[in-house]
Amino acid sequence: MMTGFEVAVVGGGLMGSSAARHLAEAGVSTVVIAAPEPDNWVAGAGPFASHYDSGRITRIISADPVWAELAVRSIGRYDDIAQRSGIEFHDPRGLAWLGLGIEAAVQNSKGRGGSALMVTPEWLYDNTGIKTPATADMQCAFEAAPAGVINPRNLAKAQLVLAEMAGATVITAAADAVQPTTRADDSSGVGISGAFGSVAASRVLLATGAYAADLAGIDLQVRRQLRTTVRIDLGPAPEMPSLIIEPVEHPHINDLYWNPPVRYPDGRVLFKVGCEIEHAPEADNADEIAAWFAGSGDPVEADALIETTRSLLPDARFDQLEIVPCVITRTTHKHPYIGWVDDRIAVALGGNGSSAKSCDELGRLASTLFSDDGWDDPILDAATFEPQLL
Repeated sequence: MMTGFEVAVVGGGLMGSSAARHLAEAGVSTVVIAAPEPDNWVAGAGPFASHYDSGRITRIISADPVWAELAVRSIGRYDDIAQRSGIEFHDPRGLAWLGLGIEAAVQNSKGRGGSALMVTPEWLYDNTGIKTPATADMQCAFEAAPAGVINPRNLAKAQLVLAEMAGATVITAAADAVQPTTRADDSSGVGISGAFGSVAASRVLLATGAYAADLAGIDLQVRRQLRTTVRIDLGPAPEMPSLIIEPVEHPHINDLYWNPPVRYPDGRVLFKVGCEIEHAPEADNADEIAAWFAGSGDPVEADALIETTRSLLPDARFDQLEIVPCVITRTTHKHPYIGWVDDRIAVALGGNGSSAKSCDELGRLASTLFSDDGWDDPILDAATFEPQLL
């Protein structure tokens, strides 16, 4: 058993790696249990994580001022993380935002130093090749750099590199259980076990995504939505921004997002598109999550994505397509759960499909739970992120 740690972070994804870095750089004795990506998603049992991808949208613009604040703080630290770790992960290609009544989202960007501005459909097509749908009252906005795309695999890797540089111990393995313990001196702690053996720490942060606090036997109010994305080979990669559009006039999907073409680990340059749907199927446990990733997603959702994307990019060519399952973890208040669930176990999870761009600030907030002062933020209230138990 490895002992003597003040905090164990279970989960090396975007929130966990960020929290580990901030804890270690604050001088907290930290160990991170970071499961590696399954070699084979179809045959593997997991755990699966949201950062096992090469593209996620980054932006300040948001209809929700909380998400805009989280984003601007995180984006402001991208360059420092990349420079100190030596790992690049940010490509500021800009973001197109199409929707109804989007002026407030634009103001949330401008008020925090962002570059969002309203544009015309003609400007958008001439500058990006994106054709605005003929939906009544549809508006267009564009946010230039630093909006664009990040590589979540590289960002998590960079955070773990910096955590190790600051003295954290990184264990590349999955945890199987988290249990409160009592030490020989009668002090309380937490034990984390897995194929690596066991680790003892005074307290633990569960940054376990769709697996919530299940490892500790704690039931959180989360919805694990089973979703489908499509990756498309557009031929010679065109220059384009990220995109969010809501609503979409399609009977099966409510809105749509895409990442511009990015390079995946196998060398292919692929464009990724996803959406929101009503009444998405949900998983209740780890076995159901694994079964979803072993399948081929929802073909109806995939067809809707392809059809809508063709209408938005009428001049693009579609060389190859592949359907990729994913999971989005939803919380009751639409913000991540960051807080204590008992006297020695805290959580930082539930990205609601929006946390990648903001993960460094979410990790920093989670790290403050273990400081002497606790949560002390002049703008973001702890109650906004309070975990909800069943």
